[in-house]
Amino acid sequence: MRNYVLAALTVLATLSLVSCGAPSTPDFVQTVAMSDIYEVEAGKIAGQKGQSDAVKQFGQHMVEAHTKTTEELKGIVQAQSIKVDLPAKLDDKHQRLIDDLNAAHAEDFDKSYANQQVNAHEKAEDLFAQYAQKGDNAAVKAFANNTLPVIKQHLEAARKLPR
Repeated sequence: MRNYVLAALTVLATLSLVSCGAPSTPDFVQTVAMSDIYEVEAGKIAGQKGQSDAVKQFGQHMVEAHTKTTEELKGIVQAQSIKVDLPAKLDDKHQRLIDDLNAAHAEDFDKSYANQQVNAHEKAEDLFAQYAQKGDNAAVKAFANNTLPVIKQHLEAARKLPR
């Protein structure tokens, strides 16, 4: 039940961003950075608790891919002198998602992880598409545009995970 409430809140938050156009550059950067922290943490848990090889491999891939985007984003923030405080730890919403993964029983883990990944990547796809189309910083816009196909690949792979 808690996962569904969180998913609904995530969708509502995304819709509010979409309805207003692209988020500001600092908001986009902060949202992406938080998402990367969550993805790396969730991927590590999937590598340990995943019941299927597909979930374990996907989790490892998320750790690698989101570590890479974090470094790329940090480089852009520095090069562009974007005034933003990048998160150093998970916010409450993302921490609850991690807590849910840690608390999941072995037989439920793959389903919980897969559902979280589909929701997270759907949200990311919408966010990146909006910023790639309407963002106000050319370098960040290029980052969003170049990263969007990767997010779409991750989303398709997440949809194929065992549930």
